[in-house]
Amino acid sequence: MTIDEALKRVETLYEIIYTTCFQYVEGANVQEVEIDLTIIDELGSLLNYLYELDVHDEALLRSILNKLEYGQPVYDLAMLNPISLDGNEEKIDVLYEEKIKVEKMLHESYKKQHEKLLTKAIPHLKQMQCELQAFLYICSVKQ
Repeated sequence: MTIDEALKRVETLYEIIYTTCFQYVEGANVQEVEIDLTIIDELGSLLNYLYELDVHDEALLRSILNKLEYGQPVYDLAMLNPISLDGNEEKIDVLYEEKIKVEKMLHESYKKQHEKLLTKAIPHLKQMQCELQAFLYICSVKQ
């Protein structure tokens, strides 16, 4: 992969993250923030590739990469997925009413965990957005 191809893909991933995450971070719809783990992993791989080539602002790249690492709030938020009983009905012997109650409890648990992780991740997401914008700007100026 060439540097230009990697930079184009980083820009595309930034746009995807913006539409699913960054646009909600500052607004009233902060609970709408979703971040896909596969996108975070791909972004991390591309930025690490650019970091290793030593052609761009290393401190800025390292800062972004640190936010994307396992165990960091952004990564933890991306790992959170809602749990559903769909597809497991034959494995679970429950009545319909019980299933609804269990699914409601699972959804409430997911919402609480999402809110907790989101609260931790918001400052990191805001900073990551600024850093990615700065990185993409620096790259466009250098070309």
